[in-house]
Amino acid sequence: MKHAKTIKQHDIILWINILLFGVASLLLFYYIMMANSVAAKNYRVQTLRDKIESLAEINGTLMTKKIALESPAALLEFALSQNLVEAKNVVYLFENKNVAQR
Repeated sequence: MKHAKTIKQHDIILWINILLFGVASLLLFYYIMMANSVAAKNYRVQTLRDKIESLAEINGTLMTKKIALESPAALLEFALSQNLVEAKNVVYLFENKNVAQR
């Protein structure tokens, strides 16, 4: 009888250890998955911030070029290079309410 009790006690202790090991393994797996998820999101955020910074720089250079091209001096130079002439006595057809008038 005493021998049977010790076998049952050893079996119970073994199953408790297996159960604890399983719970610890699941918790470790959950921790690794969450840590990986956070790291991936942080990487994605950093990548998008870098892209925004790069696009902001490109936008700045394009705006500088646009302003330079729209300056009155640049427009005058373009008009002279294309042999454009000034239009005088212009009659506007659409003065009010987008209706053609004369």
